[in-house]
Formats: sequence, structure tokens, C-alpha cells
Amino acid sequence: MKAVLYKDSHGATLRDIPVPRIGAGEALVAMDVCGLCGTDIMKLAIRAKTAILGHELAGRIAELGRGVEGFEVGDRVVVAHHVPCLSCHYCRRQSYSMCRQFKATNIDPGGFAEYVRIPALHVRHTMLKIPDQLDSRSASQTEPLACCLRNAKRLNVGPGDTVGVVGLGAVGQLMARVLHHGFKAAVVGLDLDPARAEAMNGWAKGFTNAAAAQREISGSTDGRGLDALIFTAGTPELAAERLAWVRDGGTLNVFASFHPDPRMTLNLNEIYHRELTVVSSYSPGLEDLREALDLIASGRVPVRSIAMTDYDLEHFDAAVSDVRARKAVKAVLRPAGAR
Repeated sequence: MKAVLYKDSHGATLRDIPVPRIGAGEALVAMDVCGLCGTDIMKLAIRAKTAILGHELAGRIAELGRGVEGFEVGDRVVVAHHVPCLSCHYCRRQSYSMCRQFKATNIDPGGFAEYVRIPALHVRHTMLKIPDQLDSRSASQTEPLACCLRNAKRLNVGPGDTVGVVGLGAVGQLMARVLHHGFKAAVVGLDLDPARAEAMNGWAKGFTNAAAAQREISGSTDGRGLDALIFTAGTPELAAERLAWVRDGGTLNVFASFHPDPRMTLNLNEIYHRELTVVSSYSPGLEDLREALDLIASGRVPVRSIAMTDYDLEHFDAAVSDVRARKAVKAVLRPAGAR
């Protein structure tokens, strides 16, 4: 089979490798589609020593190992790549992504492949059936939407609140839709790309000009400021500068990796006297995955309205290049013939 593999800091290469063999409790999934995540782009950019690429996976069960219950060959499924233990100190406090088990296993060899082996722990906890009415392309956004869902829960926002989103790429647009459609908060978005900003208009407010965004924030909140400001992109300097947009008692939210320099300077006196909160969110819990799939299937969070561009697996490099150049909002990879 063909698979995009990352080896020894030398980047990603399309290779021919054997179809993975599965054991008891495991599943083999034939990939329909796998989304290219910003995390994949980041791993390539920093030349991580080792990396498994592709985790926004939707496909069909091609084979089941002994003892698997609740699934049949031919079922369409989504699969998340990390699983918490559900019993440790972190899990008992719902800090699932900090669990020591969380990254101990992964899908094999990664989602950018014709077939993917799903380990038993993932089969039990993160492999979910796709409802019949839902297309695989939309279903593949379950994991990133679940990340946004958990992040929104940690911000504790709702009707009457106004939230800013800096960076309106795929994750920024998902985050904005979760906030507006799921939590009924007003959203003000900021991005360098006019098309991405305009994509929000009609249900939220998108801007490319910081001064115009600030005027909207001030006018819509009676000068109070944002209840929360989310960074899905940008620079540490920009985050420090835009802290002034956050209301007293509000929240600065870090929802992205910052490279190459992640360091920023915060005025701790301002944090203290204004009772500001700095919060991050990295990855979802199991209940977030199930809830996210339901939100997509029911249409309550319209992921289909986010621009997605299809690429054959053989054109992985082109997909990465187009996302980096901002020519594609969301790239999705498919094996030849998987349509």
C-alpha cells in the first residue's frame, strides 16, 4: 500500500509499505479521507525527530481482530489518535491530554495511508461509527472539532458574551462556529486574508484590519471588551499587544503552537489587578469526540461551510505547500480512487 511516512527529521515521503497486520481487539481501516492538520504542518516545519502524520481520519472497516464487539466489516468510522487511561490523577480531574497514557499509542502508520491499523485501546474508546447521512469528508473533522469544543468549555462562555478569534484558518473557523452555533456567543474574527474574514459575515463579524476589529469590539460590548480572546495563529508579540482587547476579568486563550519563538512578555501586574485568566487547551476528552460527531451529523455546527480542498495522497507535498501559502483553508488527502 501507499503511505506518507516521516523518517529521522528528513521530512515526509510517499512510500510503498506492507498493509499492517492486526491482532486481537484491533481493526484495519481503509482510509476514505484524512485532513491535514496544523499540527502536521508544524511537525514538518520544526523537523521533529520522529512524527506520525495524519490523525483526522475517516474510513471503512476492512478487517476486524478477534474479540471486537459493536462493529462490522464495512462500517464507516472516524478514529482519534490518542487515548487517555481514564483512571490516573490527570484523568480523574478531566485533564485527559496530560495523561501519561495519552500519547503512548497511536494509529499505524498514520492517517495518510491507504490502510490504517487501529490499536485495541483506540477501537474500544475512540473509534466511532459515522451516521449514514454524514459524508466522510465532514466526519473527518470530528477530532479537530472536538478540540475546539473542549476549548470552548474551558472558556466558560455563552449567550451575551463576545469572543475574539485571531487566525481564521481551518481551526479558527471551526472554533468560531462552535462558539456561535454551539455556545451562542457573539464572535469577532481577525485574519490577514480577506476571503477568510468574509467567510464569517452573516453569522459573525470578520476583519482584516485590527483598528476596525477594535471598534467593533468596543461598540458591541459597550466599551467593556472581549470576554475571551483566542489565538489560533499569530505571534507572541501580537498576543501581548491584543491583551488590551480583553475585558477586566476576561480570558486570554492560547489555542495553537507558536514557532519558531514561543516566548512572550506579560505584565503580571496587569494580570493581577485586572483579574485576567490565561488558559490553554490542547486536545479533547472522549466525551468531546462523541459530542463533536453528533454536532456535525446533526448540522448544528456546519463544518461543510468551511472551504476544503481535496488532494490525492500522491500530492501530499502540494497540499502542504498550498496550506502554507494560504491557498487552501483545509486540505484533505485521499488515496487514489477513494471518492
